[in-house]
Amino acid sequence: MEISEKFCPICKNKNGLGAIVCRYCGALLERYATDEAATTRNTETQTNAPAKIGESRIDEVVIPADGIVIYAMGTSKPIDVRYDKEFIIGRKVEETSESFLDLSALDGFELGLSRRHAMIRRGKIGYEVIDLSSTNGTWLNDERLIPNKPYQLVSGAQLRIGRMRFLVLYRSALGTKKNTQVTL
Repeated sequence: MEISEKFCPICKNKNGLGAIVCRYCGALLERYATDEAATTRNTETQTNAPAKIGESRIDEVVIPADGIVIYAMGTSKPIDVRYDKEFIIGRKVEETSESFLDLSALDGFELGLSRRHAMIRRGKIGYEVIDLSSTNGTWLNDERLIPNKPYQLVSGAQLRIGRMRFLVLYRSALGTKKNTQVTL
C-alpha cells in the first residue's frame, strides 16, 4: 500500500505527504515512527499527542539571554532563535539585506503567510510585533492586530500568522525557573 498523505497527530486532519506543518491547526508534522504491530484494539489507548494544540516542557537554557526564541505550536524544539533588534517574518522570495525569518519550508504559502507578513522588534521593555498589512492577518493571543501598529509581545505570548501558530519566549520575563510548563 502506498502512502500519499499525512494525518496531523493533533487535529487528525489530512495533509499532503510533503507537508511539514498541518494546514489546519499549524502543528508541526513530525515524522512519527509507525508501529508495525499496531491493531485497532490499541487505538483507543492514551497517546503522547499534546493537549489542546500542544503542551511541552521548554528548558530555559534554550532561551538566549539577549534574544528571542520562536516555537511552532505542538513542538518542544525551537524553529528559530534571533538576536536581531528587528526581523521580518514571511516567505523570502528574493535576496534582501533585512533580517528575515523565512517560513516557506513550513508550508508558509499554503498556510496563508504573506511575503512580508509581520515584524518583531526590540522595544523599550521587551519586544513588539507589527502586522505589515498582511493578507491573512496576525493575531496576538487571539486578538487580531491592526496593521502597522506595534503591540507589546510579552514572553510566553501566542502568535498566529495566517494559519500558522507560534509561541514566543525571551528570557527577561521568565524569571529563574529551570523548566517552564508552557501550553503550546
